[in-house]
Amino acid sequence: MTMEVMDRNNIIIKDDDLVIDKFTLEDAFSMSNWDNHDNELFIDYNFNGNNESYLTLWYHSKRIGFQNKYYGVNLNEELIGYIAIKEIKFFKKTAILGIVFNPKYSSMGLGYRSMRLFLDYYFYELNMKELTLDVNQFNYRAINLYKKLGFVYKYAYLGLFENQNIDFTNPFYAQFKDDFVIDKGRIYSIIHFMTLNKIDYERSCKDDF
Repeated sequence: MTMEVMDRNNIIIKDDDLVIDKFTLEDAFSMSNWDNHDNELFIDYNFNGNNESYLTLWYHSKRIGFQNKYYGVNLNEELIGYIAIKEIKFFKKTAILGIVFNPKYSSMGLGYRSMRLFLDYYFYELNMKELTLDVNQFNYRAINLYKKLGFVYKYAYLGLFENQNIDFTNPFYAQFKDDFVIDKGRIYSIIHFMTLNKIDYERSCKDDF
């Protein structure tokens, strides 16, 4: 994989038509034009229709403190997603991953391509040692992506789900019922905690050849 690593004019990584740069307020505003997920399990990732006041508050809430860094993913100069590293521990060289993409660009290999570029930057340019993440068990596509990148499952835990209105009697959502626990009328999602260190990442890269 050929890429050009930069750190000027907000550009971090450039690989042909794909650019990863510093996430800006203008990027946040552009997310109001993204497609929305039809699946209500992903309703928390819908940005379409949000006004600039809401997106301004959202943007500043994500960027509070020097331990959070957000990066925009651009395809042909269009923002198609963002990657975040949060709760950065500079001494231990660890952070927590967050990644969100416009659903319009799902299943096109762009998540994998973007993450490969970003992980090269994370491990070799930033010289970090480990990256962790939390992912809902029902998000099978994301879990498969993380496994392909070398992330290793460590354990699962329960988290109160954002959307408490999921109807599991609906045939579509019934297929995800085993990915949740309902206790005293509250819906909890089963969440996987996964980790990736540089050695496991390098091993996953070799599988590409």
